Amino acid sequence: MASLITAVHLLAYLLAALALPLPVLRRFAMLALGAAAIAGIVSGCTEAGERTLATVHTYAGFEGDNQEISMVRFPTGTTHAPAWQWPLPFAGFALLWILLLAAMERRQLGNPLLFPLVLAWTATAAWLGMQWLAAPAEVVQPLGLDRFLWPAGLAVALLAARSAKSMLWLFVWISAGTLLSRLPAAVFSKLASDLQLGTCLDISTVRDIVNPMTQMQFEPRLVPGSGQQQFWLVWLQHVIFFPGVYVMSLFGIAFGLYMFHRNGPERTK
Repeated sequence: MASLITAVHLLAYLLAALALPLPVLRRFAMLALGAAAIAGIVSGCTEAGERTLATVHTYAGFEGDNQEISMVRFPTGTTHAPAWQWPLPFAGFALLWILLLAAMERRQLGNPLLFPLVLAWTATAAWLGMQWLAAPAEVVQPLGLDRFLWPAGLAVALLAARSAKSMLWLFVWISAGTLLSRLPAAVFSKLASDLQLGTCLDISTVRDIVNPMTQMQFEPRLVPGSGQQQFWLVWLQHVIFFPGVYVMSLFGIAFGLYMFHRNGPERTK
C-alpha cells in the first residue's frame, strides 16, 4: 500500500507543477491531489496503533568495508505517532492546492516564480510534517526533496520560457527559482542540525562523508556542529550543488521551448 501511495504522491506533485504553466491539466492535477490525499487517509485510518519511522540522511561515502563510494543511508532520528496522523500534512497540502488551482481556472500565469515557489515550499512543509508524524519510509524517504522540487523547477522553466524577454532573463528566472525553492530546506537543515530535531535534513551526527575533491573521507573527521560539516552537508548541497544540477537540466528544456515560442509556427505565419 505504501508503494502505491508513493506513486500517487509523485504523480500528484508532477501534475500540480505542470498545471501551473498548462491550464488544461489543472482538473487532472486536482483529481490526482485528491486521490493521493484520500489514499493516505484510508491507509492511516485502517492501520491500528502507533507508527515508528527511522529517518535517514543519504550521502556519498564508504559503507562498511566497501572500498567503492556508494550512497550511504545514515540514521538521523526516530519519530513515533498514531497511525492515523501521518496523512494529515499531505491532505492539508492537497486541499490548499486544489483550492488554488480551482481559483486559477484557465488563466495563464504571468510571474514564473510565485506559484512554483509556493508549491515547493508548501510541499517541503508537508514532507517534513509527514516525517514528524512517522509516515511510511517509502512515502517520505526515496528521492527526498527532489520528488517535488524538480517538478516545481520544471514549472518555473515552462513559465519562464513563455514570458522571458531574453535568454539572459530565462537563465536568471530558472537560477533564482531553483535556488529559492531549496533555500527553506537549507535553513531548516541547519536549524534541525543545531537543535538535533531529526528528520532527513538533520545532519548533526553525519561525519564520514567523502571529500569530492579527493574522493576520500575527510581527515581529520568532520566535527559535529562545526561550520565545515554544515558547509559540506547543508550549504554546498542545497545552495550550490543541487541548484547547479537543476539549472543544467532545466535550462535545456526551457531553451528549447523559448526558441519554439519565438520561432514556432504561430510566429512564422
